Amino acid sequence: MTRVMNSADISDTRGQALIDRLCRVDTDVVYFPVRHHSPTCARLVSELIDRLRPAAVLIEGPSDFNDRLDELLLKHEMPVAIYSYFRCGGASRGVYYPFCEYSPEWVALRKGRRRGTLLRFIDLPWGEMAHLDNREHRYADVELRRGRYIKRLCVRMQVDDFDDLWDRLIESQALLGLEEYLRRMHSLCFHIRREEDFISPEDRLREAFMAEQIRSLRTQVSGPLLVVTGGFHSSALAARGEGFDCPGIDDTECPVADDSDGSNHACSTPTEDADLPCLVPVDEPFRQVEERGSALMAYSYERLDGRVDYDAGMPSPAFYEQVWRQKRTGREFSHHPLLIQLVDELRRRHQILSTADLIAVETAARALAALRGRSCVWRRDLIDAVTTSLIKDELEYGCDSPFIEAIHAVLRGSRHGRLAAGTQMPPLVLEIHRELSRHGLTATVTERQLELDLLSPQDLAKSRLLHRLQLLRVAGFKQTAGVDFLKRNDLTRLEESWTILWSPQFEGTCIEAARYGTCLMDAVTARLLELADTHEGNASAAAALLVQGAQAGIETLSDQLLDRLAGLIQEEIEFTVVTGAVGHLLFLFCHDEIFGTSRLPQVGRILGEAFSRSLWLLETLAQSAGNDAQIPRGILAMLETVQRCGEFLELDREEFIAAFRRAGQDSRKPPMVRGAAAGVLWTLEIADDNQILSDLLLLATPNQLGDFLSGLFALAREVAQRQPRLVQTIDRLLLEFTPEEFLISLPALRLAFTYFTPREKSHMLQTLFDSLGLQEAPPQVALTVHVAVAVEALAVEERLLATRAKYGLEEPDHV
Repeated sequence: MTRVMNSADISDTRGQALIDRLCRVDTDVVYFPVRHHSPTCARLVSELIDRLRPAAVLIEGPSDFNDRLDELLLKHEMPVAIYSYFRCGGASRGVYYPFCEYSPEWVALRKGRRRGTLLRFIDLPWGEMAHLDNREHRYADVELRRGRYIKRLCVRMQVDDFDDLWDRLIESQALLGLEEYLRRMHSLCFHIRREEDFISPEDRLREAFMAEQIRSLRTQVSGPLLVVTGGFHSSALAARGEGFDCPGIDDTECPVADDSDGSNHACSTPTEDADLPCLVPVDEPFRQVEERGSALMAYSYERLDGRVDYDAGMPSPAFYEQVWRQKRTGREFSHHPLLIQLVDELRRRHQILSTADLIAVETAARALAALRGRSCVWRRDLIDAVTTSLIKDELEYGCDSPFIEAIHAVLRGSRHGRLAAGTQMPPLVLEIHRELSRHGLTATVTERQLELDLLSPQDLAKSRLLHRLQLLRVAGFKQTAGVDFLKRNDLTRLEESWTILWSPQFEGTCIEAARYGTCLMDAVTARLLELADTHEGNASAAAALLVQGAQAGIETLSDQLLDRLAGLIQEEIEFTVVTGAVGHLLFLFCHDEIFGTSRLPQVGRILGEAFSRSLWLLETLAQSAGNDAQIPRGILAMLETVQRCGEFLELDREEFIAAFRRAGQDSRKPPMVRGAAAGVLWTLEIADDNQILSDLLLLATPNQLGDFLSGLFALAREVAQRQPRLVQTIDRLLLEFTPEEFLISLPALRLAFTYFTPREKSHMLQTLFDSLGLQEAPPQVALTVHVAVAVEALAVEERLLATRAKYGLEEPDHV
């Protein structure tokens, strides 16, 4: 009797029919699924091109780079990458499409070029989908790694992760042929996709575009098409192109079902135009792309390694390079060259691998390979052999092992790519080269130390260029010493020290910086704006960016950046954050000797706004603000603003004085704030000595005295050290404290007196002794114990004496 098929049977039947179709190589469209940077995929796609002789090879890659394929296929030293970038609304982003010599996409391009085959990248330009995807690397394989199916398969195959699973199924199979590879890969990727909980809008958007490119090219060329894409996409592309109804694999409807959320949609049917309109909600900034571009850049194995930087890419690129090179010559893979490199690497790290150790590693690796059913030692076998043979106690106690680090370094490799002559460079890169040459700052492989005197116009110009490169994160230039204009602890010597050394990342970081603009000044300005966005909600950090921008040249301080800072100041609710901004702005406006920002109206305008905002926030400070040491520094910046440029900025001096009078009399304010308020009025000669002493006596408790004095000394240091009555009053109050009370007050008191230099503290001590009728202070004897220990000992002694007196245990007086 014929059994009635249920929905699961129908789904399985349709799925098997799709897999059977995908495995065929005798059709007009052949789908070749790859894992990016797989040497087996590279070897088999090369064989398939020779066998199939396709009319066109269509490859997953940025279609807006098609007109530069000749440049991509120059004789570069691999690895290299296509870097796609755009800038819009002050934001900029970029992604990489990396290639190494065994990447299947690269091999397909080179093989197709040698055969004279039509070559095309068919993926959606990255700028059209950037709003959906935050990954930095387009040739990652995160889709293959995730999902329940992979987890179950790893358990069934008794492997740790997807990388080991891939090696077991594909890479380590020396006799794996094309037909068996297609069957395994299409089946694996089909089931991964079918059990996905969610297919991202970005993937659907890309697949709609790629399917349309395939359809269009079928009508333009005569002969079979070879489609080389990540395996995750193959089944969806076939389903779209050939009408397979397979649930869970593809949904050809627009990813946007409705616009009930009020979003703006730009839905359309895919066209042959590479600039496909978005099929999903699009934020307004992405609709107004100011600049879009792409460039080739040198890449490195370190960045390609999935263990280090690459988003879920193939691990251990040097290992797979060995696999690729050996198998290309028809030899069976041998791990021995890698063991030799391991010995060299350990010697470089000053670790000795004895002959016995090497024999142990070799024996263990072969045994593990045999247990795992492999005919040769593989990547995981080498790692596990080193771990089991050489590691003793390090891993047990959570320590790093030089042996583990060394084997991963060997398997990763240190190869750096190099672009061929004739490769186009973005205008920014060319300008960087010109400017470095003009100032004699071109980096070489020999490290160079550079000393700059910022009062010299020539050295100042060099400093500005170097700071621009530092802001753009260009490799090879590092400031090692010199004045810190953000902390401004010492501005007596306006000098800087730099180290200049050529880095393999130099060219690549220059190209990455090209996403910020076509010329150096525009790029630095855009970078500052980007950093200002990351500091949103922190006006002080954004104001510090103005200082960094001024170091790179006043031209970088665009109106847009200044307006961004003004907006942050107006929205800021933290007093210390706004006063931090006041400090930076005051430096630029009043104290700058070299940047050219002194009395700059734009800076003065924002300084005035920051001052007004901080004055308003002063009123909101309550006891909950505590005794933050940043508060007196902020109030000092406000006081200096009034003193140095109050008239120029037309600040309301009377309102400033009234605000600090209110703060000093407000019992809800922290003692440190009240002390700082008293210090402001004392410095401005608004309050006299009697008023200050009266304020001091109001806060003469052990919990408050030190904090009040910290605020007072921070704002009135010069006045305070010249007032004998203040010193006498403090001495009297401290003598009235019990030892326990003195111990409570000690930490804050020590902080308060740090505002004075040793000479000033000695002067205050002499003032005290003079008031007591002593001619000079006795010499100070250094304690052999910490002062806190001495105070604690005195407190214990005091309690002991009090207890003795309580119980009448004093010694009788003797006549």
